[in-house]
Amino acid sequence: MNQNFTPEMERRVRHVLETIARQQTIISYRQLALEAEIPGPQVIHRLTQILESILRQDHAEGEISFASLAVSRGDPAIPRAGFFLLLKELGQYQGSDQGEDAKAHHHKLVALAYKKATTRP
Repeated sequence: MNQNFTPEMERRVRHVLETIARQQTIISYRQLALEAEIPGPQVIHRLTQILESILRQDHAEGEISFASLAVSRGDPAIPRAGFFLLLKELGQYQGSDQGEDAKAHHHKLVALAYKKATTRP
């Protein structure tokens, strides 16, 4: 995949996600892009590439990822289908990329992220 972001952008996204995790909340893709100062064009596309990179790195390191805290606006407020497809690719999820399976798995990942945030120094 063509990487359309810099290590600095990824660092800023990670920082915002860690802050959000400590606050025990979630953040929309748009708000995350704004807070992490991701430049255009194609801000959301660039952000999703960064989130995918973060999720892959965390998986490789055996870490719980804060990437699950970035969600789509709307109901339900869960990540888009690509997030669940990547989880399937990584062997972390076998359900549907939408609906009740996705909501339940996302809820579990968010709870793990919150727990990780409260046990980190």
